[in-house]
Amino acid sequence: MQLRMKAIEEALGGNTTVATASKASQPLVESRTFNKRPSDPALLLEDDSNAPPPKKKRQLPPSWSEEALEKVTASRSSTIRPQIRNFPSTSSPVAIKRPAGVFLSPEQSQILRLVEEGTSVFYTGSAGTGKSVLLREIIKTMKKKHKSLDAVAITASTGIAACNIGGVTVHSFAGFGLGIENAKELAGKARKNKKAFARWTRTKVLIIDEVSMVDGDLFDKLAEVGSIIRKSPLPFGGIQIVVTGDFFQLPPVTKSGSVKFAFEAAYWSKSIQRTFNLTQVFRQKDPAFVNMLNEMRFGVLTAQSIAKFRSLSRDIAYDDGLGPTELFPRREDVDRSNSTRLNRLSEESRTYTAIDSGAVDGPQREKLLSNFMAPPTLVLRVKAQVMLIKNIDENLVNGSMGRVVRFCDPATYGDHEDPSRTASNSKPVSSSSKPAPTAKVPQLLPVVEFVMPNGSHKEMLVIPESFKVELPNGEIQAARSQLPLILAWAMSIHKSQGQTLDRVKVDLGKVFEKGQAYVALSRATSLDGLQVLNFNPSKVQAHPKVVEWSKSLETITNMTDSFDEEASWTL
Repeated sequence: MQLRMKAIEEALGGNTTVATASKASQPLVESRTFNKRPSDPALLLEDDSNAPPPKKKRQLPPSWSEEALEKVTASRSSTIRPQIRNFPSTSSPVAIKRPAGVFLSPEQSQILRLVEEGTSVFYTGSAGTGKSVLLREIIKTMKKKHKSLDAVAITASTGIAACNIGGVTVHSFAGFGLGIENAKELAGKARKNKKAFARWTRTKVLIIDEVSMVDGDLFDKLAEVGSIIRKSPLPFGGIQIVVTGDFFQLPPVTKSGSVKFAFEAAYWSKSIQRTFNLTQVFRQKDPAFVNMLNEMRFGVLTAQSIAKFRSLSRDIAYDDGLGPTELFPRREDVDRSNSTRLNRLSEESRTYTAIDSGAVDGPQREKLLSNFMAPPTLVLRVKAQVMLIKNIDENLVNGSMGRVVRFCDPATYGDHEDPSRTASNSKPVSSSSKPAPTAKVPQLLPVVEFVMPNGSHKEMLVIPESFKVELPNGEIQAARSQLPLILAWAMSIHKSQGQTLDRVKVDLGKVFEKGQAYVALSRATSLDGLQVLNFNPSKVQAHPKVVEWSKSLETITNMTDSFDEEASWTL
C-alpha cells in the first residue's frame, strides 16, 4: 500500500513536498510547493534559455483508474479541511461538504450553451446578476471541452480581477508589456517572447473579465496582434472570445483623461457575435432596492429614491457584536480604519505571515502578489472582525463575516467533542478529518464564529489556503499560502467589486470617480443592512455613451429559439 501511495504522489507531481519560506518568519503550517508543470521547450522565455529541460511526465500505475485517483485526492484534501460546529443546535464537529452543483438561471444557461457551441459572446448585467458565477461555469465547461492544458486563456483587465478568477491580466497574456506601440510592433514583441507566442498560437478560447476597464484602443491592438501572430484575417486570429463586465462600473484609466470604452473599439462588433444583458438579480431580494440600484446604475434617480437613500444615514444596531464593513475609495483609509479598530482590542495579538512562491521572482512577483486579497501579513486578536475570502461550502463563502473567538492548536481542535457523531451522518469521524498531530504548526490558528445567511452562527477552525496566478499552460507565476481571512471593519471599493456584503457602510462624500457610488452601494444585500452617509445625487453619474450603447444589448426573454423546453438546469 505504501508503494502504491508513493507512486500516486509522484504522479501528482510531488505536490506533498513541504515548502520553505524565504522569509525570516516560520511557515504557518506544512505548506506545499508550487512546481511548474512540464512545458514545451517552445514556451521558454528569452531569459529562460539556460533553464534545464522539463521533466518527463510521470505515469500512474496501471491499476489506478481516474475514479480511484479522485478518491485518493479527496482523501488527502480532507486532511487539511477545517471542522465546523453548529450553534446552538449541536456541538458535534461537522465535516465540510462542497456544493454538488451550481444552479444557473435560464438566461445564464442559454449563454453557457452558446459559448459551449463556439459562439463569441459578451454578457453584462447589473450588480448581483451572477456574472461571476456564470463565468466560473463557462471556464469549467470550456476546459472540459478543450482537453489541451493551455487552450483556454483566462484573463482580466486588472490584477485583482485576474486573481479572483484564477487567471492573469490581458497584458501578461499578450506578452507585449504596456501595449503603447502600434499593433505591428506589439506583435513583434510578442513573437520574441516565446511563451507569449505559444499562448497566442495555442489558445482556442480567450476569456476577458472586467472589460469595462479595458481601453478601446487596447482591445483593437489585442485583436490585431492575434490576427498577425496566427496569420489569420479574423480578429484575434479566429480565437473564440468570451467577454464580460459592467460598463456602468469603474471605467478604463487613461493618461489623457478621455475615455474610449471597449465597445467603441473598431473590432468589437467584428469579434463578438452576441451581446447579452442578464436581468435576474440574485444578490438583492427586495424589488424596491433593485429598482433603486438600477436607477443609480443609469444615473437617473427619482425623487422617491433620493429620499430613501438619504434616509439610510441612520445608525444600525447589531446585537451579535459584528458591525458593518465600511467601504472607502482609498486604500490608506482602509488600513487606518482596520488598524485603529484592531488596536482597541486588549487581547494578545497573533501574526500570520504568508508563504510566497512561484515561477517569477523579484518586483514582478511582488506586483502579482499585491493583487491578492490575502495579505502578506495578517494580525489578529480575539474579537477581531474578519471576512472569509475563499469559498468553503454552500454557506461559508467568499464574503462571509465573523469574528475570532479563540486560537487553537489544529492537532487538538474538536477533541473535546464526541468523535462518534456528525451532523451529516452517523458514521464516526475519521482521524484524517483534521490536520495530522505531527504537522509542523509553530503557532495556534484562529477559530472564527461566522454569521450564516439565516442568522445562525457556525464556528470554524481557519487554516491556510492557496492563492495563485496561473498562466494558460499551467505555470504558476505567483502563489501565496495564507489564512483565507482579512480584517473586515473596512475595505476598499475597488477590492469590494464582486463581493456580497450583508452589512455595508459608505460615506459618499469621499467618492471621486464615476461608478464608485454604484459599486459601493450595490455590494449590500438589503436596505436594512445598508448605511449611507452624505448622499449626494450629483455623485451618482453614468457615462452617457454607456447608457446609449446599453440599449443595443439582447435580453433572453423567449427561450424557445436555440434552447430546449427545460427552463433551467443544474450543473
